[in-house]
Amino acid sequence: MPKKIAVIGGGFAGTMVIRQLIDQGFKGEITRFHHGDSETLGPAYRADSGDLLLNVRSENMSAFPDDPEHFVRFLQHEHPGISHPRGFVPRSVYGNYLQSIWTETKSKAKQNLVRFDLKQEEFNHFKDFDSLVLATGNEQPRIPKELPKEVYQSPYYHGNPWNIEFNHIHNEHAIFILGNGLTMVDTVLRLRKAGFHQKIISLSTHGFNMLAHPEEELSVVPTQPKQTDLISLIHFFNQKRKKRSQAQFLLGVDTLRSQFSFWWQGFTPKEKRTFLKRLRHMWGTVRHRIPSSIAKMMDKERASGQLEVCAGKLLSVELHEDQLAIRFESSKQVISGHYTGLINCTGPETSIENMSNPILQELIKRRWITSDESSQGIEIHPEKLYVLSEAPMSIYAIGNLCKGTLWESTAIGELRTQAKLIAKGILSEK
Repeated sequence: MPKKIAVIGGGFAGTMVIRQLIDQGFKGEITRFHHGDSETLGPAYRADSGDLLLNVRSENMSAFPDDPEHFVRFLQHEHPGISHPRGFVPRSVYGNYLQSIWTETKSKAKQNLVRFDLKQEEFNHFKDFDSLVLATGNEQPRIPKELPKEVYQSPYYHGNPWNIEFNHIHNEHAIFILGNGLTMVDTVLRLRKAGFHQKIISLSTHGFNMLAHPEEELSVVPTQPKQTDLISLIHFFNQKRKKRSQAQFLLGVDTLRSQFSFWWQGFTPKEKRTFLKRLRHMWGTVRHRIPSSIAKMMDKERASGQLEVCAGKLLSVELHEDQLAIRFESSKQVISGHYTGLINCTGPETSIENMSNPILQELIKRRWITSDESSQGIEIHPEKLYVLSEAPMSIYAIGNLCKGTLWESTAIGELRTQAKLIAKGILSEK
């Protein structure tokens, strides 16, 4: 009997699971449940992403793990002026690339007699399918505990940094951003493009500077750590950082990145807790980098005083008519000010119990999914990506939901490999 598959999600991950199923010879029915604004694009790649650049070089952005030059060939054909493999292209261009893959995928489904359906409705047909694929993407950031209900329900709190309500931001006061990662950089650039030129305060626990991808082409002979417990890895990377230039060190991190998932799986629960509490931000700084052209823009923002990045903690937020009174601690001083809004860029929620997605909450209620031991996602099989549970059908997870098991699980390089593994798993089921 042909299988019935439900793919829940409208972004890159869901698109590539479907494409891999069809490419690997799936015969059956696929139903995709997605939001009405897009069949295939996550918020990062929509047309309104404007001039924002990808944070990864084009040569590493192929959607297919077995065809690493696929995206570069697309650029050479559709956008020859920006087709250099080491370049960083606008995200809207990558959105066009995904749309072309999606159009081709639907055509292939028709040719291969795969019954295919798209639904813009909430998924609640659990028992109608043999397999579920949870490709739900990133959750919104967790609401900070310092915010009272009247603040986070007001139009001056922007809990979704990928969908900022610009009409509720005024030019009279500064803007407050909570968080200092890639999303903060995107947010600053989007605010400036939208015409907001006032001062921006960015507050994070450590206040680390975002690092740029090295401009020069280098080669580094990969050196493997002899031991991969947490303390040994800290010592290993510290030694490399001291002996190499920053560019060489960052390249060395890139060569070892794919192994971090295996290291993470070998950590003890105590080591994982230590990493999450003390080292995750540092690792994220060397791992998640921005194009040098964007780094120069951010340096200019900071040098002019228009962007101030502070290390510290949020103390309180109060609603005062059409603005927010915010107090925070930085450099052992308590700083108070009035802001036109607070934008939450602290990163996606990872605890499934706190996620707002109603499908995930229903699966938790039915005990068909459970949290991993670090509360960073769903408990899954680390190699086959199916959910470890007693559900009456097979359930697979991809992307951010796998972070607690794999840690490195959100970049295109990981997602494309996961999509292939999930398709292979579904096809191997009896």
